[in-house]
Amino acid sequence: MPHHQERPAGALAHGPAKPSDIERVRRQLARTEAQHATIEPVVERAMGEMVAACQTIRKDLNEIERAIEAPPPNARPRG
Repeated sequence: MPHHQERPAGALAHGPAKPSDIERVRRQLARTEAQHATIEPVVERAMGEMVAACQTIRKDLNEIERAIEAPPPNARPRG
């Protein structure tokens, strides 16, 4: 099923574009660019939050690994 704004090839106008067609496309392009401009900062912020979360997880994991590798504080040498 075609998108509600799509038309079959036979329904398209033939010949040069009319000024109203050009203006319509310019408005659509401006609207699309504005939508992308508002979405981009949101995506950038979300990516920054994910990077910060990954760094925190790595730090916590390193602390856990060091705790596992360290000898117990009350351990007596065997001998």
